[in-house]
Amino acid sequence: MAAETGGGEDPYKVRLTPAFSVLVGGHRGQRLERNWLSHGDAEARRASLQATLERVLRRLYGAAAERFASTDAVYADVSPVMRLITGRATGTNELARSAAARLDVDLHLMSTSPETAGEPGAHARRGVVLGAEPVHGAEDPPESVHRLRDDLALTFSDMLVAVWDGQEPHEVTSGAGQMIRDAVMRRQGVLLLYLDPEQDTPQLMMLTAARVTDAALTRLDVMEVTPAALLSLFDPVELDSRRIDEWLERILCPFAPALDENTTENRLIRRIDDQVGVGHYVVWWGLWLLGLAGVTRRRRRPPGLWNWVTGSWMWLHAMLEPPARSQPSRVVELLQTDARDEVRRHWLVNRLHAASSALAMLDLPGALRALRPRPSRGNRYNAVRPSPEREAEHPIREPAFEHFFNWSDEQASIFATRHQDDTWMIYYAAAMAVFAAVAGALQVWPAAPGEVPYFWIAVEFVLLHFIVRRVLKARYRDHHGHWIRFRFLAEQLRYLRLGYPLLVLPKTFSAPYWRPENRRPEGRPLELHSELESAELWVLQRLLVAEGMPQDRRGRVPYRMSEHNEAALDYIHDVLDEHREYYRRSAHNLEINHKYLHRLAFTLFFATFLVVTLHFFFHFPWSLFFTAFFPAWGAAIHGILAQNEVVRMSAMSGQVWRQLRTLEEAFALHKQVQEDYAVEQTRWMRTEELRELVGAATHILSDANRYWRSLLRHNQADLPG
Repeated sequence: MAAETGGGEDPYKVRLTPAFSVLVGGHRGQRLERNWLSHGDAEARRASLQATLERVLRRLYGAAAERFASTDAVYADVSPVMRLITGRATGTNELARSAAARLDVDLHLMSTSPETAGEPGAHARRGVVLGAEPVHGAEDPPESVHRLRDDLALTFSDMLVAVWDGQEPHEVTSGAGQMIRDAVMRRQGVLLLYLDPEQDTPQLMMLTAARVTDAALTRLDVMEVTPAALLSLFDPVELDSRRIDEWLERILCPFAPALDENTTENRLIRRIDDQVGVGHYVVWWGLWLLGLAGVTRRRRRPPGLWNWVTGSWMWLHAMLEPPARSQPSRVVELLQTDARDEVRRHWLVNRLHAASSALAMLDLPGALRALRPRPSRGNRYNAVRPSPEREAEHPIREPAFEHFFNWSDEQASIFATRHQDDTWMIYYAAAMAVFAAVAGALQVWPAAPGEVPYFWIAVEFVLLHFIVRRVLKARYRDHHGHWIRFRFLAEQLRYLRLGYPLLVLPKTFSAPYWRPENRRPEGRPLELHSELESAELWVLQRLLVAEGMPQDRRGRVPYRMSEHNEAALDYIHDVLDEHREYYRRSAHNLEINHKYLHRLAFTLFFATFLVVTLHFFFHFPWSLFFTAFFPAWGAAIHGILAQNEVVRMSAMSGQVWRQLRTLEEAFALHKQVQEDYAVEQTRWMRTEELRELVGAATHILSDANRYWRSLLRHNQADLPG
């Protein structure tokens, strides 16, 4: 099942696949026997645990299906994918595998050690075996490998259903307890089947969202986690409780408030968008009074004068201080934004901008080429698709992120161009306003005496009006913010693709995307609201959950990660080479642009200096063009370079390129050492080394993206100084 559907080949349309994954984890058979089953009728207690687990899962899957059916604004109109993730051990994992078969949901298995032919789980749709071998003298792999498995399983899931007896020493040390603690740290939903030795049935408890505050997470992170501290975050719950539905809404539909057209935010945006200017308002009333309103799109009666005045004041206030869109609205906006209107409305400005940039670099052929229609960028994902004879060398099936990546990359490119076009127009219009002021002072034709009076004054007024209007609209339409957000989505998918074969997943895909917000309305009791903190994080994590675990290209289950070290090394080398080349080109192009624009600005200031010097000896009436317009033009060029952070961006791209080149050499050296020396290493040891190298590459790229966002976060369109 693809991670996104509904767009086909259209790079401007995308919808998320409705997918819901539940991770079931808990104690193994031996601990269940020792701490709970042996305290009563073992068979009856086992049957009770199995039945309770199945009822809980059925309730969760039913609630998820209702959430998916309630909206088509974000999810594709396809059958929801319901998954159960668990392991291959006895005890809780065994109960979960049985429940998956009875509930008819997709079973995904994740384990640490290589499986044997007789192990359970042969009917699983997908599976991943990390491939870690036990160290000498031990029966199981190291604890760190089990923690890695649990961490990965949590990343691919939406909720955790945990079987836990709470019988720990002072600090929580069991794998089940640590998994619960990690899920709480991520603010994932957790349903706890708590096993009290004195009770024959599990006690159902649920994580209380209001208690997962930043302070509570900090306490869990820096202090010892005791069973009491962990249980203090949970409350008993019934299966028909509304709290379960609230958790599913928080996970699957945090955008739901944005779909209500009557919210304060939506009414405000609608009122601002419907506001018309003075000329439009007068014409509207005139057509209405003449009975000709039907010839326009606005068939309704025009608003009254007072309503129009208050609406104009609201519009002006929104232009000066654009209202911040809520994160639920950001989700809908991200997935429903169609940038084709920007391309159609501003293609001429974009072509003129490209042509003027080429002329500034004295590239006449480039200026002529820039006037041609903008070519399609095509496929930019560059998925690794080996030929049939080399299929064994690339065992992993490419994750279905290609369409989503191309969509976000295309949107980011369009809004980046739109933002840069706005910056160019604003600064150049400011320079031309100075030209108009000088031409008016010198009475240049057509404002010569006896011809067209006030011509250049009118031109200057139009230019100043254009600058203010362009700045206000650019800030309100948030071209800059759209660019930053769509580029963030595209780059995170790049990093995910780099580490996906070795399950090196960026932190973005496991970071909390919501936080509790307690409100106390006047005269009413305390209310809990969960506030979505990042629409982008939510979208990215939905994509990963929908895609699921890696798959073997040849259809084998499970995907044995440590058996494909050589193939993974070649795959990573290809992807890393693509990133390195991208940053090399970026650094080169930015450096060239800066060099030529800087030369043009220097030429303008030098010409000004020369004319000012000559003015001491000769009187040139037209010298005012050099002493006023040329410095204004040079300042506009400097403002464009500063606004787009060209110098720093070029330096950053060059630094990342050098780091990636060094890392690529480290990959090659690692491969050479493995070939030239008979190193006594297990497969898993080599896999760990590869994962560390991939982690280093992901860290470099993530830092570059973070630095890029911090540089450009506040560089919105603004009035030139």
